[in-house]
Amino acid sequence: ATESEFRDAGIKIVIYANHLLRSAYMSMKKVAETILTNQRAYEVRDQCISVGEVIRLIPS
Repeated sequence: ATESEFRDAGIKIVIYANHLLRSAYMSMKKVAETILTNQRAYEVRDQCISVGEVIRLIPS
């Protein structure tokens, strides 16, 4: 059902419990397979955030 259908049925909240984790796994698996196949990370650079972005995520 969609969120609109839930709302129409009187449901006030929808929890997407682990969808982000499950989708991240698929991406990590694809990247890992590509690195293993090519024996380097060059081919996956457009699928990854930059090191600078990683550093900016760290609270100062």
